Amino acid sequence: MASHSLQPRQLIEFTSFDAAFAVSPDDEDATRRRYMTLLVDAQYAPRRGASSTVYRVSNTECAVFALKVLKTDDIEEEGRARVLPVRVRTFLEEYRAQAVVSHLAGFPRLYGYGMIDDVPAILMEWIEGFTLNEVTPQLPADIYGRIDARAIAGIGRAVLSPIIAAKSLDESFVHRDLSPKNIMVRCDRTPLEEQVKTDTYDICLVDMGSATAVAVDSSLTMMANIWRAGTPDYAPPEMLTSDDPTLVGLRSSSAIDVYALCSILYELYAQTPPYGRGISFAASSYRVKMDNDPLPLVPRSAADTGLTDAIMAGLARDQADRIDAEDLAARLDSWLAEYGREADTTKASDTATPRASTAPASTGTPGDTPNKDAGQAVPATAPARLISRRSFLAGALCGAGLVAAGGAAVYTKGFGLLAPRTLGSYTWQELSDISAEISAAENSADAIAIANRYGLVDAHGNIDGNARKDIEFNGIPLQVQLVDINHDELADGSGYAGLTFMFSEIAISKPMNDEPYTDGGWEACDMRAYLNSNFMDKLPTDLAELIVPVTKNTNNVGGTKDPACVTPTEETVWLFSYCELAGQRARLTFNEGYRFLADILNAEGSQYAYFEQQHVMPQSAASCLIRNLESDQDYWWLRSASPDVSMSDGVVTFNRVGPNGDPFHFATACTETSGVLPGFCL
Repeated sequence: MASHSLQPRQLIEFTSFDAAFAVSPDDEDATRRRYMTLLVDAQYAPRRGASSTVYRVSNTECAVFALKVLKTDDIEEEGRARVLPVRVRTFLEEYRAQAVVSHLAGFPRLYGYGMIDDVPAILMEWIEGFTLNEVTPQLPADIYGRIDARAIAGIGRAVLSPIIAAKSLDESFVHRDLSPKNIMVRCDRTPLEEQVKTDTYDICLVDMGSATAVAVDSSLTMMANIWRAGTPDYAPPEMLTSDDPTLVGLRSSSAIDVYALCSILYELYAQTPPYGRGISFAASSYRVKMDNDPLPLVPRSAADTGLTDAIMAGLARDQADRIDAEDLAARLDSWLAEYGREADTTKASDTATPRASTAPASTGTPGDTPNKDAGQAVPATAPARLISRRSFLAGALCGAGLVAAGGAAVYTKGFGLLAPRTLGSYTWQELSDISAEISAAENSADAIAIANRYGLVDAHGNIDGNARKDIEFNGIPLQVQLVDINHDELADGSGYAGLTFMFSEIAISKPMNDEPYTDGGWEACDMRAYLNSNFMDKLPTDLAELIVPVTKNTNNVGGTKDPACVTPTEETVWLFSYCELAGQRARLTFNEGYRFLADILNAEGSQYAYFEQQHVMPQSAASCLIRNLESDQDYWWLRSASPDVSMSDGVVTFNRVGPNGDPFHFATACTETSGVLPGFCL
């Protein structure tokens, strides 16, 4: 079985299954029927991790579960005998750690562990809700985009509840990798709006891949030489090195989770992690945190001092100097009581609004966020805020929870049809007509409403990543997917193309240029000429004749430090740029002397809504960028030339997306062969 490639609506069977709870002999058959035959949900995108994939599944009684399947077929054959046993033991330790806390509020309920063919899998509760990453843009904030301090304290207090409860167990449990993506806000019991209103959040801690629930002297972490690290921006120093065996005892302390939580609260308050962005790219994250204090957390007002002091007390580099979970909870409780809504002379409803952001935005009605389309003005006393044109595409797709089914069947009001329609059911001519209607919309809210009416996005502008349209390229069956509406500027300057598509699979593999060249970047490369001619000729005629030319801004020099290298070209079929996938990258994330890279890369367009909703970030790999050539994950080209590598190597090199979904770290010479995964507009 391909452990990370279960297909929608695929029926799967556990070949063996051990329940996580006691089962009487009389109930064994019923338990087997309930948990061992499952159907993969067609409307929910799987969440792909480094060593496992989580699917939303249901049983024959329509009960919903989360199925976490270990990846086993991504290991090179020569290293399989060494790597696979370690990965399986690590997976078992994760299951054991989760079993210890499964009965506690704030953790997913565990149902069992078993084998699907020869692949280990964990069956657990499916959490309907949002990750903290996805909730953040929906929290109340002021006109500067700063999250309301009470919301931050409420989240901190809610996360501490399961951490403190776990300390009372017979076995010590530590999560060890708390981050915004591993903290879920449940929405199936209390609506998110009500949680925000009361600053009381229903939290669930997920992803126990780094957790431990074993004593220090028998920890698998040392027995199997598995030294798993936390997320660098949030983890304490003792979780960021494998060079000091004396730290094994420290790595079993709940002080690890306190540090990580305070780092998260710091980021929510200051809009940056304690050591700034990009610590994961430091030569040694451990040394950065051991040799330096966090950036000062300056309270916005005297009233916030108690909150900021509590957060900083959890960020001491030495465990012994950190505040413990109970003390942190008491401080947050005290601060919330003293700075409660009744005592606040300026109500949050008067000063705080959902934030306009290039991050996943509010699931509220489009237009709630101040923007020019909604006709709302920022107060004259406020500094001007940069609001992305993409901000109107509001909504968050849940990585491990609720995923909007934007491609769900709806009744169309166009073309005189009365049957439910989805992306794949439209002809190219129909999609071209829809695109023209979207392009003519007076504002972004109207554009979303039109696209929603035809079942292409949901009511908030979210795009269903599972929605595909079949296409033949040179006789080969492939698929394309929608990535945005009203994004790309038409080459004739008349407005924006209503629909932008990308191939969902690598179409072919070829070099960017047949011969090495020293300058010219995207504009001069053979790939561009090929896509706008031979590639177009191999597309279906009914599609090719409807593709509209658009303007693309790209580094058309190659090796350079000058942002003026980014110039417009007219394109019909084109490759994506780095920032169109990953968004704008901060200059300070590059080392001094290389910050010109941000100026060049950020000028090559803006992030497409689909990748924004999938939380693709400039400095990390993203599962939604993983693409296959036939059945293997492979590299695929970006049109973004690498300015620094092109200069140093003396030949134009281009960035690629790696097999792990990383869009930045795989630049290579133009003459190398990689996958071609283009986009086009109607």
